[in-house]
Formats: sequence, C-alpha cells, structure tokens
Amino acid sequence: MSPVAPTSKITKLELTPLGPQPRGCPAEVKGSWKYLVGAHDSVTGLFDTLHVLRLKSAEESDARGRLSHDQTDQLRAAIVFTSAGLDACLRRLLRDALPTLVNGNSAAEGKFKHFVNEQLNIDKASRAFRAAVIDPDPRNRLIDMYIDSLTGSSLQGHKDLQKVRDALGIPMSDISDSTLEKLGPFFSARNEIAHELDLVNPTGRGTSSRRDRKMSAVKDQCDEALQQVRSFVTHAARQVKSAKPAAP
Repeated sequence: MSPVAPTSKITKLELTPLGPQPRGCPAEVKGSWKYLVGAHDSVTGLFDTLHVLRLKSAEESDARGRLSHDQTDQLRAAIVFTSAGLDACLRRLLRDALPTLVNGNSAAEGKFKHFVNEQLNIDKASRAFRAAVIDPDPRNRLIDMYIDSLTGSSLQGHKDLQKVRDALGIPMSDISDSTLEKLGPFFSARNEIAHELDLVNPTGRGTSSRRDRKMSAVKDQCDEALQQVRSFVTHAARQVKSAKPAAP
C-alpha cells in the first residue's frame, strides 16, 4: 500500500494579488478593472478546487505522483479562463478608453490617423468606411470603426498586445516589446488547449493522449498574463487622465 502524502506538503497554487484599483481611476478604465478582478477571482477559484482535489487524493493514495486527469483539467481551465479574462479586459479597455485617448493623446491619435489613411488608400473603400465619411459626425464614426478593427478578434499573441499598447498611447518605456514577448509560453499553451484540445498529436490515428501540464508552469503563466493586464490597465488609466482637459 502506498504511503499517504502529508497534506501539509500539498502545495497550493496562489496568484499574485492584484492590489488596489489604480488611484483616481477614470470611468473609462473602471470597467476593464472589474473584468480583471473577475478573471483573477475565477482563476483563483480553479486553483482552490485543484487544491481540494489533491487533498482528497492524498487521503486515498500517494499524492506525490502524476496529476489525475481531473486535476490536470483544472490547470487547463485556468489557462483558458486567464486568456478569456485577458481578452475581455483589453477589449473593454479599448472600447471605453480610445475615444478619450484619440482626442487627447498624440500617440493614440497618430495610430488612429494611420488607420484612416490605410482606409483611404484601399482601392475600394468598405461600406462601413463610406458610411462613416458621410455621417453627420464622421470623426466619431471613424473612431468607432477603428475600435471595431482592434476588437474584432481574440488576442492571439504578443504582437496583438503590442497593437493594443500602441493604440492606447502607452509608451514602450512603460510596457516593452521584450516584456510582452515573455508571454509567448502562455499564448502557446492557450492555443494548444483552445484549438487542439491539448492533444499531443491531433492529426494522428488512434491516439487521444494529452499534453501534461505542470502546476508551477501553469501558475506562472497565468500570473504573468494577469499581472501584464494589470499593467495595461494601470498605464491606460494614467494616459486617460493626462488626455482629459484640466478642470477649470
């Protein structure tokens, strides 16, 4: 009979706390912050459930071995929930903050103008662009179209995050390319789970085995992604406050 692993040695995965909402958080950023808190709570709940499953397993057998199928699925779910939270937070941030930033942040406005120039240089303008140009308020319609272009699909990798950063007028000195590139393993894991069901060889015959997921690696990947979203929210709040005209 295998010895029972002491429950005191069962490691509980814990995310880094988010801390308080950005000081003086503008209305344009509060919605994204709430999404971030919700994502953080959801992933924490999954890690709590994993811990309970491992404690129960420790009472029945040796918990020092390989994670069970159900336990590994908690890790997979944590990556998926983190990815969904990242998507929801940054899309909400773009929708709420860009109208203010495009009208008050030179870097954000520059990216918007670049988008409009691209539309002007297309041989056959889209119906949406033509409708925006002849609208009584063309600038705001074009801003809406610009936002739609940035939020129309899920964020698949660090290059998509770079586009979000640049659109929000956040300087590279605050969020660097190299920092975003470090999320590569997280996006790889997310894509393997979301698009391949984490199968080792989804195109092969006669196999349905899944990739192993290591607890420490998954915890680090989820933590890094959520903390990076927090950085986006914090720096966007700063840019929004700077873009707004000073109160008389």
